[in-house]
Amino acid sequence: MTQNLEEILGITITEYTPNAIKFEGLSLETLQQILAEGYTTASASFNAAPSVGSFIEFGQRCQENGVKAAFDGIAFANRETPNLVIDAITVIGVKDLDFAGEFVQFVWGCDEIEISSQKLFAWWD
Repeated sequence: MTQNLEEILGITITEYTPNAIKFEGLSLETLQQILAEGYTTASASFNAAPSVGSFIEFGQRCQENGVKAAFDGIAFANRETPNLVIDAITVIGVKDLDFAGEFVQFVWGCDEIEISSQKLFAWWD
């Protein structure tokens, strides 16, 4: 699983925890490919973070607004059926305060949030 997932992610995964592989900066297109190839499910989630399907929907909303979303997360490698989850989102290029408000609504309940003129960021522990 790891080698193929590294190919899909387009990066070499260098950080491993005992049961998981961490990654950063996943594009919406790659997240959609990972879902289509069965490395995760739309309902998969990490702790209190939104589901993979919700992240995809919000990523599509970002595209509609001309901004770019990137996702960080974990792929659990020791399961028979691998399950990739998202635990952070970064949005770059927001020029509309209303969209920043949508971001805050989407990430409500996150453990960490950063809102600046350069980026929007949220992380769940």
